[in-house]
Amino acid sequence: MVRSALSESPRRSRTTESAKSTRNSSSRDSTYLTFSAELRKARFVTMAADETTPLLGNGFQKEPKSIKTLATTFFGPANRILLAGFLMAFTLGITQVPIIYVFRVMECDVFYTHNPPFEGIGDRCNRREINAGTATQVSILGMSTSFSGVLNLFVCGYFIKLWGPRWAFVSQTSLLGVRVATQVLGVTLGGRTGIIVFQAMQSIGIIGGPRGYQLVLNTAVSEVVSPRDRTAVFGRLQGSIMLGTAFGFLLGGVLGDIYGIRRPFEVAFFLYITSSIYGALFMPTTSSNDDKVKDKNTRGVGGFFAPLKVIVPHRYVLEDGKIIKNYGLVFLALGIFLGVFASTYAPTLLQMYATAEFGFGTTENGWLMFGRNWLNGTTQSDATTTNNVEHLPTDPRDFDASPGEQVPQEPIEPPEPEDEDTGTGFDLLFVRWSLVVDSIVTAIAGLSREGWQAYMAAFLLPFASGSAPAAKGVMTEMCPPHKRQDAIAAITLVESAAMLITQGLFGLIFAAFSEIGQPRLTFFCNAGFAVVAVTVLFLSRFPLLGSKRIDDDRDNEDC
Repeated sequence: MVRSALSESPRRSRTTESAKSTRNSSSRDSTYLTFSAELRKARFVTMAADETTPLLGNGFQKEPKSIKTLATTFFGPANRILLAGFLMAFTLGITQVPIIYVFRVMECDVFYTHNPPFEGIGDRCNRREINAGTATQVSILGMSTSFSGVLNLFVCGYFIKLWGPRWAFVSQTSLLGVRVATQVLGVTLGGRTGIIVFQAMQSIGIIGGPRGYQLVLNTAVSEVVSPRDRTAVFGRLQGSIMLGTAFGFLLGGVLGDIYGIRRPFEVAFFLYITSSIYGALFMPTTSSNDDKVKDKNTRGVGGFFAPLKVIVPHRYVLEDGKIIKNYGLVFLALGIFLGVFASTYAPTLLQMYATAEFGFGTTENGWLMFGRNWLNGTTQSDATTTNNVEHLPTDPRDFDASPGEQVPQEPIEPPEPEDEDTGTGFDLLFVRWSLVVDSIVTAIAGLSREGWQAYMAAFLLPFASGSAPAAKGVMTEMCPPHKRQDAIAAITLVESAAMLITQGLFGLIFAAFSEIGQPRLTFFCNAGFAVVAVTVLFLSRFPLLGSKRIDDDRDNEDC
């Protein structure tokens, strides 16, 4: 029995080992099947991969990221600002062509209240006295608008610091809606009363006006766009505004001819309401400025008049310790002032000249301004282009070390700082030569003798455009980061002051030349001022390389 028991014991052990072997084999088979399934699944996932696809991650999660990146780029803050600029310019442009026609009709009515009624055929308003009176009243309107715009810059700049770009934008659009509602009343009244209503109600623009909304958009761009791309976005914003203005001119002229002269103002009122709703929902609210500096600049009268402190000479210390004064901002502001002074009156001058000489109505003037601003908006070029394609590492040396395995060490060479001034030297050069082209083209416009030549002049004038966005880029790069909002306000203030003077001066010049039957001579006066602007801009220089501005601390204390 003992022998039997001993013989059964090895048999049991062999049976046990066989069972274990079977279980291990089953486990290996199961593992193999699982691995095979995972391998097939991985092969299915990586079917679209090629030899350039990295091994880690297989690029499988790149598609959702690219979709997200595309959506973020397309609906990003910069594009929302561009759409706001287009919408506001479109709304504002609807009333610009009808205003010239309305003033001519109202001045015509005033003229015939003191003179014998018109007898004969043709346009009863086609008289030198009426053309001169229209130019004078339009100049007064432009001066009141520009004067309100100058004050509006201070008020709107203060609103931006208090509420941010979003609600400052809403305040401007809503008050512009109130102003256009009073213009509907002025059109209804007509005559001298209607003219006075138009001119007096421009005072609403002190709190909310077109200069203010442009300041908000420029400030928002300076906050949400990187310094390298800022000038390019300023150009696209200017193009969006010009494009919106072009379509607004066209729609306003057509609406005035088809549905009556009141309809453009009524449509503009409802579009201002739409713009206010859009701004409240979609305008960006973030600010890249330091909160302490922003709060400090907001307080007191110093923050209210901070833009004026930007356009002064500033002290710089050179690498050898020598202290110098740089007058680049002063000459830049003066050159832009003269450039705007020379070119701003061109749209109004073209319309009144074409109306007086060639009998253009609202539709013809609408097409005239549409062609000018369409080309102006579409010829804005970007200073820089960005490449969003990510670098995929394919060499082992390109991969970063795993967390915890990196050894701290000093860099072999110090990292190069990001060059924020890339392209600003070209921007300054572009500002100068664009005004050279402007002077030449404006002089050519004064030679037009027929209607088609007026359209050709409107086609050529935008080729000198682009100096405004380039000047904004130069101004912001000449200032420290925390002063960029004030720099934008400063250059907008300079432009508004130039508009204030040019509307009055060139309006009187056009009226005087119209009385002697030579209104085209006004174009040559514009060209002369453009030449003077170029001369002044050649005196503007960037600070020397390696120099450092040393009066920023004192400026912050004064604010």
